Amino acid sequence: MPLDTRVLLAAMNNAEWCDTTCRACGIPGAFHDAYWIHPGDVPPYTSKFITLAGAEAASAQRDAIRELAESLGESGFSVKDSFQCLDLAPQGFTELFRAHWIHREAVSAPPRDASEMLQWSVVHDESRLHDWEHAWRGCPENALARQSPTAFRPSLIGEPGVHLLAGSLGERVVATAVLNRTGDVVGLSNVFSGVEGVGPRFPGCIRLAHELYPDLPLVGYERGEALVNAEQAGFTRLSGLTVWQRSAS
Repeated sequence: MPLDTRVLLAAMNNAEWCDTTCRACGIPGAFHDAYWIHPGDVPPYTSKFITLAGAEAASAQRDAIRELAESLGESGFSVKDSFQCLDLAPQGFTELFRAHWIHREAVSAPPRDASEMLQWSVVHDESRLHDWEHAWRGCPENALARQSPTAFRPSLIGEPGVHLLAGSLGERVVATAVLNRTGDVVGLSNVFSGVEGVGPRFPGCIRLAHELYPDLPLVGYERGEALVNAEQAGFTRLSGLTVWQRSAS
């Protein structure tokens, strides 16, 4: 059965975003027909291997993952199986989580929700970026990153097609999101807040994305409550992905 074109575009967009963050740190990954791979250090929560093709490429993907694991020795790393075509348990991996790709047509920006409290804007300078990353690290989902160096480098501010979005209460940045354009889609990711009572986050992000890219659909992936919130803001739930983790020995 052919893969959904929307999912293929979302998976490539996500891989491009991961490569962009790695390139900002000085070491880009490598794109192959069936996967993206990075053998070195990656920013927090970034997989070293992302599949870009389905079951027809599973054998080649497993071979490449095996070679990557051998080259890394006892180091742990994760694999994003974008189309849930791999069983990596025999290679010593365990499922870290499952999620769903999402897609929103560029039909209109969502209306303002009466319970929204955040004001969203694009990060344009390093001072605001510092505040943005502080808010990002303050989210429970990103707690492990607090022990790591800066994940989002200043060069991202000037990266074509990349926009870091700050959700603020007054002057304080309390929520984050990222837009990255690849081809004819825009990825929406890192929609987080560590502060309670700020209301829904997705509507404001989407309105700003619609201002920047009024004719392009949004893509991404979410799970749990965030997936439900994205659907309430007009996203369609597509097929699933699995992130596999090999723990360090």
